[in-house]
Amino acid sequence: MLTFFGLSPSYKPILHSEIHEMIFYGRGGYDWNTVYNFPVWLRKFYFKKIQESYKEEKKAHEKANEKHQKKKISKPGISK
Repeated sequence: MLTFFGLSPSYKPILHSEIHEMIFYGRGGYDWNTVYNFPVWLRKFYFKKIQESYKEEKKAHEKANEKHQKKKISKPGISK
């Protein structure tokens, strides 16, 4: 049964997943009550910004790993 001013049962998991991810990946910048009470447009805006930040961080990490993978360490010629 849907109410006029309520969330549909299918939206609640989406909402709480977004809240969890903003709190967890927001690095302590948000608390549950604040995020829950954000206007929808503002919560979506910050959620997207957090996603973009982590994507950029991942690219930088992958780029740094590529540099280190190109360098090969030669093994010493030890025989038994």
